[in-house]
Amino acid sequence: MSIALSIGFMPLVDAAPLIAASEMGFAREEGLDLRLERAPSWSTLRDMLAFGGVEAAHMLSPVPVAMALGLGGVSVPLSAVSVLAVNGDVIGVSRALAERMRAQGFGFDFSDAVAARAALRAAAGAGLRIGVPFPFSMHAELLHYWLSEPGAPAIDIRTVPPPLMAEAIAAGEIDAFCVGEPWGSIAVETGVGELLLPGAAIWAFAPARCSRCAATGPRARKRRWGG
Repeated sequence: MSIALSIGFMPLVDAAPLIAASEMGFAREEGLDLRLERAPSWSTLRDMLAFGGVEAAHMLSPVPVAMALGLGGVSVPLSAVSVLAVNGDVIGVSRALAERMRAQGFGFDFSDAVAARAALRAAAGAGLRIGVPFPFSMHAELLHYWLSEPGAPAIDIRTVPPPLMAEAIAAGEIDAFCVGEPWGSIAVETGVGELLLPGAAIWAFAPARCSRCAATGPRARKRRWGG
């Protein structure tokens, strides 16, 4: 007898272990009937998990901490079972901003975070708008860590669902982004942006997403396992 388990996910490369487990039969071999539910945004996925729409989820690693602290208006105890991705994020800029950076001599070597920061600041000035998928995310932490310098102008961080990041760049709503793959590459392939840095160039071991952040407590356990 298999145990039914509903799991929410976002369409990102690091959701592959859950999708492969379902599609290739690995979950069935372990007695699990995985029922995957795709979410359009991280906030929707968080609410699906918090309010019982799914029993577990592919989740941004800071979200369980934020929810434990009551940040964002939702407070539910969660258990982070495993890490799905480390350093899976990329930073990209609009084509217009990339051209200004090149005109100043920046070579887009994809490795020097200090030089990239200086070039980005010089080309963008005080009006740098950067899209991230969720306020409580490693994306936002990376940007604050990387761009927060004494005397530097504040950055305008805006929330954009990952599948809409390329559209936001194309529409001129943001100048740059930090997002998980494949959405950074989508911006490049559609011709609206260029990649600047991988997250690993800023933070050597940054846990991006965790797996099966399941709600805890007697009611959740009874719902999941029938106990």
